[in-house]
Amino acid sequence: MSKSNDNGRALEARLVEVITLQNPKIQLIGSTPNDQIRDLIHFQALTENQKKDFTDFSIRYAQEINVQDIRAIERLKDTAAKQGDVTDIRIIYKDGSIRNISLKHNHDACKHQRPAALIKNQLGIMDKDLDLQYRRELNAIYEAFKAQVLPEDKEEGVYLFRLVKERNPDLIKNLYYDVCNLVKKYLLEHSDEESIKKYFKFLVGNITFEKVALYPKIRTILIKDFTSVADATAVVEASIDPDNGHLIVKFNNNFILDMRLHTASSKFSLNKALSLKFDSVVGMKNAPVTHKSISF
Repeated sequence: MSKSNDNGRALEARLVEVITLQNPKIQLIGSTPNDQIRDLIHFQALTENQKKDFTDFSIRYAQEINVQDIRAIERLKDTAAKQGDVTDIRIIYKDGSIRNISLKHNHDACKHQRPAALIKNQLGIMDKDLDLQYRRELNAIYEAFKAQVLPEDKEEGVYLFRLVKERNPDLIKNLYYDVCNLVKKYLLEHSDEESIKKYFKFLVGNITFEKVALYPKIRTILIKDFTSVADATAVVEASIDPDNGHLIVKFNNNFILDMRLHTASSKFSLNKALSLKFDSVVGMKNAPVTHKSISF
């Protein structure tokens, strides 16, 4: 488990702990009691400054959620996100209403999707021939990149993206551009209403939720309300930003996703597919989502 994952779990655990300290009558359901025991260990392993940040955040955010009206809390497993449920903490109130919280630490990405899984897993298109066609085109891009890799791009016998970039930054830039352009082509030319609907829900989430992002350095909590999001059934525009190389995808429900492609691992092999992934962020300038920023 990475340090960032440990920190994320520590943040969830501390928030749940603070809420239940304020209202001891709250039931912890599912695997939440065991998750709390496991992840409060991660919390205790943090620096004193981190523990203070997480605690201050939890106390401030608790003021937003009517703690005394909560009946039960459940922390969801990471497997839920694979099914499109981005909820980290589910709050169940005494009146039966539910508040789903997607908790983020120092970032606001809605998904970290892999380019190779576009057709079947993300668009939900069960056309084996189309999937094979797409993967062949993607592999051709990877092989074109590998063909330009040199022995000096190795360190201790391992190829590193960092060394390629230091030697020739354009190789990485062109790799990203070509992959983004391929994804763009299939979104525009090989998708129908149903597949775009699935794609949007895969990236943004298929249930109502509230995204809560903590930024300790600026002592800020950003809250975005995704409880009333219309379905997307078409991509009305897709382009590659000339300034940063991000793939910008605009849907017909007025959402715009800013998708930044990057390496998922620092190393690579000439005998395997490259490990790349997107960080997808909802552009909030025109998004039909209410949001607010609070200090803590």
